[in-house]
Amino acid sequence: MVLKIIIMNDKQKNVLTNIIGIVLLGINVYAFYWRQLDLIDFCVVLCLSLALFLFKGTETKQWLKKALAKFS
Repeated sequence: MVLKIIIMNDKQKNVLTNIIGIVLLGINVYAFYWRQLDLIDFCVVLCLSLALFLFKGTETKQWLKKALAKFS
């Protein structure tokens, strides 16, 4: 079996993160209304899903590095 490495350009990565962000947002809203998710948990996942949806992949990567650098 040959393992191929898939190389994605920035546009493909952006589309993929947008789809993941929208799916995560949908699951989050479903869990909040029908599974009685706590408000704090809802807000944390909401921020994560919106970050995936709104920012480009390279910008999100830089933003996460900057945020994690403050904690380390």
